[in-house]
Amino acid sequence: MHTDDQIPFRATSENVGATVVVRVAGELDCSTAEELSLLLNGAVLAADPPAPVVVDLTGLAFLGARGIGLLLDHQDMCLRRGSELVVVANTAAVLRPLRVLELTDVLSVRPGVPEFAPPEVSGLG
Repeated sequence: MHTDDQIPFRATSENVGATVVVRVAGELDCSTAEELSLLLNGAVLAADPPAPVVVDLTGLAFLGARGIGLLLDHQDMCLRRGSELVVVANTAAVLRPLRVLELTDVLSVRPGVPEFAPPEVSGLG
């Protein structure tokens, strides 16, 4: 359950050519991790290697330990399939824990969604 000042968790995916882009907003913690895990499982299987799976975390207000674990698990899944997990992060809420754990070099972290992934259109959805 969330309070008025929390952003509700939301995760969506879309295919952009051979790439799958997963966009995540809200708080990613133990209470929301299972929903994202299922979505990422599908994204990894839907991507056409060597095309990456892009996980856009720019809408996250909180990234907990379980969320970080999911990113690492799904990066391994991508690598086993000959693909890559690209993490898009440009906020302190996401970058701080990744830096503290020295994961910005382990995960492929970028400040913006790569060109092949069109930006989300405001007002839709």
